[in-house]
Amino acid sequence: MNDTWRKWFPVSNRITYLNHAGVAPLSTRAAAAMEAAVRECIEWGAFRYGRLLAGIRRARQAAAELLDVHPDHLAFVKNTSEGVSFVAEGFPWNPGDAVVVPEGEFPSNVYPWMNLARRGVRVIRVPERGGRLDLDDYHRALAQPGVRMLAVSAVEYGTGFRNDLAALGELCRERGVFFFVDAIQALGCLPLAPERLGIHALAADGHKWLCGPEGIGLLYLSSQALERLHPVEVGWNSVRDPMAFDRIRFELRPDAARFEAGSPSTVAIHGLGEAARLLLEVGIDRVWAQVQELWGELAEGLRERNYSIVSPLAPRERSGILTFVPRRTAPADLAAGLHAEGVFAAARGPGVRVSPHFYNTTEDLERFFEALDRLDREG
Repeated sequence: MNDTWRKWFPVSNRITYLNHAGVAPLSTRAAAAMEAAVRECIEWGAFRYGRLLAGIRRARQAAAELLDVHPDHLAFVKNTSEGVSFVAEGFPWNPGDAVVVPEGEFPSNVYPWMNLARRGVRVIRVPERGGRLDLDDYHRALAQPGVRMLAVSAVEYGTGFRNDLAALGELCRERGVFFFVDAIQALGCLPLAPERLGIHALAADGHKWLCGPEGIGLLYLSSQALERLHPVEVGWNSVRDPMAFDRIRFELRPDAARFEAGSPSTVAIHGLGEAARLLLEVGIDRVWAQVQELWGELAEGLRERNYSIVSPLAPRERSGILTFVPRRTAPADLAAGLHAEGVFAAARGPGVRVSPHFYNTTEDLERFFEALDRLDREG
């Protein structure tokens, strides 16, 4: 079955790609969808624009199915940072309010909250301990005065620690706290259903585990989020009747697309839609099972070679990311050495991060270990 999946990723014929937590390769399926949209623009311009709009509707539907939500609750955004910023700036803050953000987050889920200092909003950090985030520390942070929001990554980008979103959602529900999730290191890798987890808003980009293009992402907004968040960007497409150009009536549309202020990134959306359909076709549970199996093989091989693993080992805390500490060289040097061997991993913090996806194979991991062993002997 891996051969069927692998044929969609010709990059695997050239290199051993183990950096899906960075920028993932495009599949031939996503590329073909974008090429078809470009061809439509070349040959017809906007004469058959309805076809392009239909493709956008199909893309929204596929993304919604992947998240198990209604399409009306999804907006297309440029990237995760834009989605986070829409939530941060659109929330009805009061001076003295606070947002809880864990340590170890990627800057996309830090700077938008720090930027709220001008509005009198404090950022409370949850300590990272040994690459993990403890629920007791979340309890203590959320109990502080003025806390109105928790902003957390589903999976921490450096260590791969997987937060217990169900438990965090329950904590937020008990305290009446708005729950935002940066899902870029989870969506496309593992099952994710924000409505069942009590998530109010969620943002993710297309270019990591979704294996879609850069420059396009998703913003999920629950019914409560749609009621509470005000768009900080508005345009002709933000209103209830966007095609009525000659009738000015400022009435925001009721769905999440009110956050899509103007003309869509048509080609990129078509690619993202096909990337989502591919994952639906494989089955996200099957994707996650394959990633977990490869993760286990990587961990076993690294332990046999006496490498220290930074990522948590408990199954409930694992993700698609495994980070280990080099023995003799700096992480950047080892990542560069692997790169020269045709193996793509990434240096992150004190370690090297490896992130296989569903089309990777045991043979890919063997090539990784062969390269690692050679570099170890030479180092």
